[in-house]
Amino acid sequence: MRTVIGLGDIRELLKTDKAVKILLIAGAALILLAALGGLFGHGGTGESGTSRSVRDFEEYERELEKRLSAILSEIDGIGDVNVMVTLDTAGRTEYGKNSDMRISVTAPQVRGVIVVCGGGDSIAIREKVVNAVTGVFGISTTRVSVAGGG
Repeated sequence: MRTVIGLGDIRELLKTDKAVKILLIAGAALILLAALGGLFGHGGTGESGTSRSVRDFEEYERELEKRLSAILSEIDGIGDVNVMVTLDTAGRTEYGKNSDMRISVTAPQVRGVIVVCGGGDSIAIREKVVNAVTGVFGISTTRVSVAGGG
């Protein structure tokens, strides 16, 4: 037994609210997947999406560390700077109830920062570094550690 769906059948199906909602949700999901793929993948590398995402996540951490090191080294009284930034996992999708469709994707959040720098043993330098880091990332002072280094 072969069933063929004609154009008229599709038109009738699209007249129902339920079908339209399903199509909207499916379309939004496809758009979200495409956006996430563009955010975390660089296309045809032959790697799985997960390994690309992890690598991109780590590259993002390294870029934050590099930029933070550069700006902290400009602060008066700070010598050589070495920074480590840790991030919480990325991405969260929420779907609203009933016909409310809300999708949100969250960027990775800074979990903690450690700064080892020349002058880090000084209370004044520590305060400058902690204020800079907490101001840039919007994190609490308990998530920042500063130590002196050579």
